[in-house]
Amino acid sequence: MSCGPFHPSRWPERLPARYWLAQAQVPTPLREGPAGPGPVALLVEEGHIAAVEATVPAGATSAGTPVLDLDGATVLPAFTDIHTHLDKGDLLAAGLAPERDLFAAVALVRDDHARWTEAELRARIGFALRTAQAHGTRALNTYVDWPDPAAPEGPPAWRVLRELRRQWAGRVELALTSLLSIDRLADAAAAETLARTLAAANDGGRGLAAALGLFVYPGAPLQWLPRAFDLAERFGLALDFHVDEHLDPPVANIGAVARLARERGYGARTVCGHACVLGALDEGERDRLLDDIAASGLTLVSLPYTNLYLQDSGSSTTHADRRRTPRRRGLLPVHEARARGIALAFGSDNHRDPFHPAGDLDPLQALALAATAAQLDDGLEHWADTITSAPAAFLGHAGRLVVGAPADLVLHPGRRSAEVLSRPHAGRQVLRAGQLLAPHEAGLPDFRELDLADLRRPA
Repeated sequence: MSCGPFHPSRWPERLPARYWLAQAQVPTPLREGPAGPGPVALLVEEGHIAAVEATVPAGATSAGTPVLDLDGATVLPAFTDIHTHLDKGDLLAAGLAPERDLFAAVALVRDDHARWTEAELRARIGFALRTAQAHGTRALNTYVDWPDPAAPEGPPAWRVLRELRRQWAGRVELALTSLLSIDRLADAAAAETLARTLAAANDGGRGLAAALGLFVYPGAPLQWLPRAFDLAERFGLALDFHVDEHLDPPVANIGAVARLARERGYGARTVCGHACVLGALDEGERDRLLDDIAASGLTLVSLPYTNLYLQDSGSSTTHADRRRTPRRRGLLPVHEARARGIALAFGSDNHRDPFHPAGDLDPLQALALAATAAQLDDGLEHWADTITSAPAAFLGHAGRLVVGAPADLVLHPGRRSAEVLSRPHAGRQVLRAGQLLAPHEAGLPDFRELDLADLRRPA
């Protein structure tokens, strides 16, 4: 069997249990085997990577193992999306309007919580999971807005997501993280109830772990940070902070998080998303904070879609006549973070909701946007780890193409960064356990399905 040039669409519906992918272009940091750039050959056997070689060994074809020639096409590990909001996704289809101000969007969604039904949540989140799977995401972390930490059953979205996590196991693995402002930890009993509810979702260590997620807003009472670490240590939870999602240089809370993570030895289990203010600080203060973050060992997540949309907007939708072009970007300083060895990821963040009216849960598209916005050189070779191995390492699953890893792959006909990131969607194919997704899984769901779901029909 020989297929070349790259055309998985011409492959058989069912691939054999053992075959070679020849002339595969895999970013060097994402694989083992031959050193340096250049194509490699991957042996897939029983749904796993069985070998990574420079070329297909002589005699492989005569031994009866098919060779599929990729003609230099790119092969990536399946994506890990570390920062999403599935409970809010597609709220525009439910009738809400986009905002251009973070706190106006927060207030709008908070007021809308009471209208969310489990049927609506299943429809919107199910649509999102099918979208993520078709793009090639194998694991993602989603936040769950948590209005009442004292409620042991959690909000409706929590219950729906736990059910969907079981249903989607083996297709898209779900990590679940609370999202509430840090001042809600002031009530010790409620905070303990929240932590206990999150820990109970860890199902004895099966699947991706739940995490205690908190919003550290400008002016937030940082005296509750130690309680967050206390609860995480006691209940075995990771910590996930939305922090410094603003461009006001006098306020930088991430330093307090980094110092506590270092003091507690908890950096490997702490992640901070947004940190936009780092890009607005003077160089001396920025470098000092980045040094503290590097010493703590925590992971940073940059969210190019939502933060380019929300930051420095100049107005909300209520003041459309005062619009101006944004002057400052909402990206954290990724080059300076990488130079210090800080674990770094890009995430999808919001999609089609009041926080961001676009987005589609596609990590490769997020990397393509970041490559332009942050001027990433050779974005695929040097930065593809931000949507694969780096977030996967934090969530605790495989994110590199090494012997023994699942053959969960994203194939793209582009042979280098310029080709892949220019056309991130064109010709993409997704393999799970060494097999192409079935046609009904490989296609993106039609937005008209959300219309047919009638998201806001009376209960």
